[in-house]
Amino acid sequence: MDPQRLVSAALRLKHDLGKAVRWNAPAERERDPEVLRRRLERDLLRTRTGGDGAESAVSVFDAWMAEDGPLFRGLARYAQRLNRVREAIETVRALLPGLSGLGLDELVTLDDASIRLHQESRGLWQDVLTAESDGPAA
Repeated sequence: MDPQRLVSAALRLKHDLGKAVRWNAPAERERDPEVLRRRLERDLLRTRTGGDGAESAVSVFDAWMAEDGPLFRGLARYAQRLNRVREAIETVRALLPGLSGLGLDELVTLDDASIRLHQESRGLWQDVLTAESDGPAA
């Protein structure tokens, strides 16, 4: 396995997903459900925008998994972090389609999932950077 390719893949996940899902998040969570809903819409439904339109956090993750996910197959030292990213994205996948009708508790659950995506994707990148710069694990 090419260590630089792993580092690059982890960096893309951190940047394209983990950073983007918290792009508009204030230091303290919004108390007004409608303000929170609008921010989650910007960050989770329009995680990535470009000439082809907007991509949701789920789409960004699915594309990353298709392209870079296989690089991590069989690398047990990263499995726990990737599983936490998957769990958070599954929460987003389940709640995001109904965003307009979610109550405050569900909005908070969705926001908590975005926090986990941010933390775990950053943690994965740090883990990969540290492990791969130290050389291949035995």
